Amino acid sequence: MKTLELLKRIPKVDIHCHLDGSVRTATIIDAARKHNFKLPTEDPQQLNKYVQVSPTCKSLTDFLKRFEFFYDFLKFPDVVERISYELCEDVSKENIKYLEVRFAPFLQSSDRFSIEDVIRTAISGLMQGARDFHIGVGAIVCIYRSLPDDINRLTVSLAEKYFGKGVAGIDLAGDETKYPAERYAEFFEYARKRRIPITCHAGEAAGAESIRKALELGARRIGHGVHLAEDEGLYKKVMDEGIPIEMCLTSNVQTQVVKSYKTHPFLKFYEDGLKVTLNTDDRSVSGIDLTHEYLVAVEQYGLKISDIIKIILNGINSLFLPESEIDNIKKCMSDIIERMLLEERSGRTGGTTTGGKNDFQRNRIPEHY
Repeated sequence: MKTLELLKRIPKVDIHCHLDGSVRTATIIDAARKHNFKLPTEDPQQLNKYVQVSPTCKSLTDFLKRFEFFYDFLKFPDVVERISYELCEDVSKENIKYLEVRFAPFLQSSDRFSIEDVIRTAISGLMQGARDFHIGVGAIVCIYRSLPDDINRLTVSLAEKYFGKGVAGIDLAGDETKYPAERYAEFFEYARKRRIPITCHAGEAAGAESIRKALELGARRIGHGVHLAEDEGLYKKVMDEGIPIEMCLTSNVQTQVVKSYKTHPFLKFYEDGLKVTLNTDDRSVSGIDLTHEYLVAVEQYGLKISDIIKIILNGINSLFLPESEIDNIKKCMSDIIERMLLEERSGRTGGTTTGGKNDFQRNRIPEHY
């Protein structure tokens, strides 16, 4: 079996995926038509030049400019529900069995579409997608560094309201170079007291100190974390405590957080025994999927299938779910992977080894789905 086919068929999880960065180009076109926005073109291939990063992308700022083009199209209930549902369909096609998808609800709100409505609508789309495409899904609600405290305070309170009813945790996102994590201590404390799991974008555009502050404030996972090795003591702490690092190879290269795949710290982190995971970040803006990221790991770093399975298990063990549900997912996915590898060795293809409803859906998705 070819490597690409095997990587696509192997069951996976994605724990760092942005909803607003995972929108189909065709859906942008439909949304623009329906809500009376003018586009420079309605040809999907041509429109990709506006909504996907180019090979000449030079910075995180340049990367984020792609969002400015289509963000106004996302501020409608029908669009939010549709993109949430379609993301479930898209990830199911590459055999992602559990998805944690994050979004900052204020950014998709408007005068007629409240922050709470955005959360409810996204959850509705995700729930229907989870049922129809036989995957597990959890929403991570982002507080955003550049927003006023009253908006972030409302966002965290709504995350509490919907925690266990679609919401799995919270994230701190936005420009960490201008807005250090300690400014948001109030919101971390609020979540900690209510046992809402926290992840945090840190060590992407800023240095290792950003990671240290996020962990001191109660983050259980670190998004990106590419600058972790700048602090030897912190590096050892993250290693010893098994703190998950949500790594996103292609987006880090595209934003020039790292200069190339070869200079990315992923391989060092993995070989040193850190709890690294592989994720998409913004799959449509980057023009990639999770299979692509695992193929990069194989081709750039020489990883074997046994390494891939270990990284997938790191992701499963890092999910914002109760231990009993994580154990169920591990058992089910391990069974599927074992059958896949047996099938590969015997030279057979096809069948149901990728895991359909009978393999995964039964008793595997959290009860609120």
